[in-house]
This record gives sequence, structure tokens and C-alpha cells, in this order.
Amino acid sequence: MVNDTKNKVSKILLKRNYGLTIEEIAGFLKINRATASKYLAIMEAEGKVLVRCVGKAKLHYLKNKNLNGLK
Repeated sequence: MVNDTKNKVSKILLKRNYGLTIEEIAGFLKINRATASKYLAIMEAEGKVLVRCVGKAKLHYLKNKNLNGLK
């Protein structure tokens, strides 16, 4: 279940490489916002996701060689 959800999050972030909020990811996956937040935090800790704050929003990106300078 955990890997399945993480794979789904990765696929969404890969398709939409302009950065997504937790709300948007939760909406695409049809899961609770808290659940999406948990998986994104795990993926960030694993170094698979980058997070960029824009105002009050946090945009999430799938980490790749093109985004190494993003902060």
C-alpha cells in the first residue's frame, strides 16, 4: 500500500512538473489531504521530492537532475 501510493504520487509529479500543492495531489489521487501530506513528507525525507514555498503554498516537485538548484 505504501509503495503503491508513493508510486502514484511520483507519477502525478512526473506528469505535472510545474509543482503541485498537497491539496492538488490529494485531489488527483482522491485521498485525504493528511494522507497525501504524510506520503509527501516521507518522500521528501527519502530525497525523492523537493518542496518550494511560494507564499503560503508549498509546491512539490519530483526530484531530478534538472531541479538540483531549486530551493
